[in-house]
Amino acid sequence: MTKKLLLTLLFSAGLTIILGCKGPVEQPTSIPTLINTDQVPQTEVVAPVPSETNTILEATPVSEIQETSTPQPTPTADTRPLPEEWRTWPVIPTLSPSMIEIYQQGLEMGNRENAFSKVGDCQIIPEVFLGLFEDPAYRLPERLEYLQGTLDTFQGSFAREGYSSKGGFVFPTVFSPLRADKSVCDTGETPFECELRVHRPSFVLISMEFRYKGRTVETHEKYLRKAVEYALSRGVVPILATKADNYEGDHSLNLKTVQIAYEYDLPLWNYWRAVQYLPDKGIDWATDKLGFHTTPEAWLVRSETFLMVLDALYHQAQGKQ
Repeated sequence: MTKKLLLTLLFSAGLTIILGCKGPVEQPTSIPTLINTDQVPQTEVVAPVPSETNTILEATPVSEIQETSTPQPTPTADTRPLPEEWRTWPVIPTLSPSMIEIYQQGLEMGNRENAFSKVGDCQIIPEVFLGLFEDPAYRLPERLEYLQGTLDTFQGSFAREGYSSKGGFVFPTVFSPLRADKSVCDTGETPFECELRVHRPSFVLISMEFRYKGRTVETHEKYLRKAVEYALSRGVVPILATKADNYEGDHSLNLKTVQIAYEYDLPLWNYWRAVQYLPDKGIDWATDKLGFHTTPEAWLVRSETFLMVLDALYHQAQGKQ
């Protein structure tokens, strides 16, 4: 049985899959499985503040994130919101002129405009993130039909596990040649290097969230910078993301991620903001007392908002604003 079929069957059976980095544990749940975000409770909705960058308020459900206007690239660095204001940053970012230049350089280097890669852990595997978009039975809800072109363009990347994303991976892992797939990767090549060489993406989502012994803000910054700089050297546009959890207690990892996005002028997908309207802000406290894992509703919000991010960045990079 394929993973896609297994996921479809579990969803239809009304089961929650708690995918820890030690593997899936099947749990019953009273929360209905969502097939589109129109079923998410529409409570505490705050009207969006007008903005040329399509700002989305913390309490705005994903179902109200519309393509009302095409975001424009940030003209100058000093017009951007400060990293300390990251909670107010829009869910859907824009692509800066410097990143459009990197994108074009990458195409000249042989990167593929119809491919993206992922660097991540158990929160990014296809069973909980993007995999549904390559299920033959999946259809975009009407409010997201404008994304069909991007969905078609990047087929083959959504459900792809790749060599730099896997349950149990942490930041040091993706830079360790010992964890590279020996059947594909070159001798001495790290999982991250192998993934960019083999898949030749134009974008790469870097989202390492799993806690591990020795993870501090300083080590997170060290590895995130290393990943960003390597991607840029390969002409690949890094997409950074805030996380839903606050396991560290002070949101310091989100702040550091935003600071690096600001420093390098990278697109920052504010996933944290997108789930603030969900019950428990998307955290699955019922099955994870540590507050790391997210709910099925949050999985869906994550997949749909990333597709919106990819659509916006791809069209800006292509000059189809």
